[in-house]
Amino acid sequence: KRILFLIQQTGMLMQMPRTHQKNLGNTYDTVASHNHHTSIIAYCIARMEKFSHEKGLRAMAMANLHDIQEARTGDFDFAGKNYSKTDEDRAIKDTYANIEFGKDLENIMNEYEQRETSISKCAKDADLVEQMYQEWVLMWQGNNLAEKWFEGKQKLIVPKLYT
Repeated sequence: KRILFLIQQTGMLMQMPRTHQKNLGNTYDTVASHNHHTSIIAYCIARMEKFSHEKGLRAMAMANLHDIQEARTGDFDFAGKNYSKTDEDRAIKDTYANIEFGKDLENIMNEYEQRETSISKCAKDADLVEQMYQEWVLMWQGNNLAEKWFEGKQKLIVPKLYT
């Protein structure tokens, strides 16, 4: 039953729009599509950093799971995070509780959140690059606000990337 609940919760992410839609308007992504795209980017970054295929897969797994707790907490954009408090650690623990392999998944999430390993840094950079990609697509579709966000990230985020 716990595994089916995990499958159901992650399935909810396919229907959960990302909250930046309220600002950018014409976006099309969901939390699940963001996680999927981030996981491909994470693998590519890890391999570009000369990590093995296996480590690339670990970065991919981290990126694919990195927002799974949002099935319980909701998705907060950069502004909302300043005014709302969620217990993401508890959400992660509860998500994987009483699942035979839950501790393995929880450990991947903890490694991602702590950002101490080179692989977790690849996964976090992928998260930021994926958001920039969304803004770039919207910018080329004529979204002026997305263009401003994209240009702002070029100045503020790109210099702080780990990889």
